[in-house]
Amino acid sequence: MFKSILSKALLLLPFISQPALATPIVWKIYDNQREFYVLGSIHAGKEAMFPLPDVFLEQWQQADALIVEANILQQSSVTPKLAPPFTHQALPETALNQLKHISKKLNISFEQLLQQPPWLTAVTLQLALADQLDLKSDYGIDYVLLQRAQQQQLPILELESVSQQFNMLENLPDNGAPMLIETINEWDKTQSSLRCLVKVWQHGDGDKLEQLFQESQFDPTTDDALIFNRNQRWAETLAKTSPYQSGKFMVVVGAFHLIGEQGLPNLMKQQGFKIEKITSGTKANCK
Repeated sequence: MFKSILSKALLLLPFISQPALATPIVWKIYDNQREFYVLGSIHAGKEAMFPLPDVFLEQWQQADALIVEANILQQSSVTPKLAPPFTHQALPETALNQLKHISKKLNISFEQLLQQPPWLTAVTLQLALADQLDLKSDYGIDYVLLQRAQQQQLPILELESVSQQFNMLENLPDNGAPMLIETINEWDKTQSSLRCLVKVWQHGDGDKLEQLFQESQFDPTTDDALIFNRNQRWAETLAKTSPYQSGKFMVVVGAFHLIGEQGLPNLMKQQGFKIEKITSGTKANCK
């Protein structure tokens, strides 16, 4: 689920000098006391997505902390609550037949999917698709930067906990059934969109990224839970709470959290910050 999802050694290779292949969007959000350099993450990727933009890595050298959605390097004993209704109870027969076909193509157990909550089945499908497209969590932008921060002993701050993320998913409407049904109904489009997403991110094509975002919408209640409510909470946290009151911070959150009027940059602007896009993207040629 590339809107916003939990992502899953030490990768030095992405920071070795090589020809610049990626120019993803970087935002500078600032006032008189603090600077936030914000990079949108894809939570699973490939080596070609590195190195990251020079303007981001240069600021990293003087950063006071890295801010992420959740620190996925920390050991956590939190596990999802596998509560009903389960997938086999929540889906109509036509959707179950489609799910069986998709699971076969992904080489994952249909029977196991049936016994999961619908939200977990949706997550499982999209992670399996990413793996099939050779997108690896070890090359996820947030994962790589967390590894770098840990190696360099740069403080890591998280906007929410893994427990909060599970709680959000567990409280989706109808246990995530609308999200799963939409995922199944739009499966062919999901595959092409995911292939395109990496290229669009690399090129920093803001218009195309927004188009992909609009095409990936779920029902309004699900979108509020996964994206917009979190954006609002994060903006208020960064603007008003300690330890974000002074300093230079590198921020990495899912790329779809940075788009549009309800995106994090615009919400920070409403909090009185100045915002500036400090990279220049190019058009990505994908459908």
